[in-house]
Amino acid sequence: MSEKLTEEEITTLREFKRDLFNLYWERFGVFYIHVMPHPKLEIGKRGLLNAEKESGIVLVFGDKAVKVLDSKPDYLFAELQFGSAWEPTMIPWDAVFRIYDKFQNSATQLRFLQVETSATPEENVSKPKVTKPEVSGDGNVIRVDFGGKRSE
Repeated sequence: MSEKLTEEEITTLREFKRDLFNLYWERFGVFYIHVMPHPKLEIGKRGLLNAEKESGIVLVFGDKAVKVLDSKPDYLFAELQFGSAWEPTMIPWDAVFRIYDKFQNSATQLRFLQVETSATPEENVSKPKVTKPEVSGDGNVIRVDFGGKRSE
């Protein structure tokens, strides 16, 4: 997946994702979208939490989970319910990775586009080095030394 897409291919992929979303919205009562981290992804005040910053988030779409819905060529805007709070959510089509229905009778995995950002030297200096826990394995048993707690 290292090959670069042309602007026309990117536009076609966005249109395809938008049309697919509209089809799911019309045909399925409840469905899910797996959204990968993206600089333009906005999830109200909540944002992405913990592991979601790496693996993305699965969002639920259905008549009771969506208050407002507006599909644009570059992104999807929706007010989604997280617990008891409604959060304005802007999902770039480039970040959409999977769409599937509640019973997974229909599931589609798509190419998501990662936006390359160049880190400034200041950002590199301010980021703390994270050491990985020591892992040793004997056959099928893995022993992990967690050492101490890390603050995130």
